[in-house]
Amino acid sequence: VCNHAIYSGLAALALARKGGQGGWADTIENTMQQMEAWTSSSEWNCQHKLELMKAELEYLSGNFSGATKCYERAKDLAGKHRFVHEEALAYERAAIFNLETGNHKMASSLFEKSCHLYDLWGACAKAAHVRELYL
Repeated sequence: VCNHAIYSGLAALALARKGGQGGWADTIENTMQQMEAWTSSSEWNCQHKLELMKAELEYLSGNFSGATKCYERAKDLAGKHRFVHEEALAYERAAIFNLETGNHKMASSLFEKSCHLYDLWGACAKAAHVRELYL
């Protein structure tokens, strides 16, 4: 259930950034509330997920400094708790943020790290997809 919330929330946040918040506001709010509740029950399992959602929300809101801090926390916590696939996702989303905000050098470095983590997790097709799209 927790995974449904994070992926629904991340998708809604990305779509809201591309096409406007209008139709996605309820989904964003609901999934953020769900993730906050689960984080209070199981911080170890959910805090990095919540931080990634917060990063995307900060990005959507135009708070780039706040987004950067939340991406960092999401990457660090996912790595600390050995959620390799979600650490890779946090690096990928942080890379997209940096690419879209004009920091191409940082984006490239983050995409490389993301690919390394996807490969480490065994998601070689995902790593190849990221390389094809961004590197």
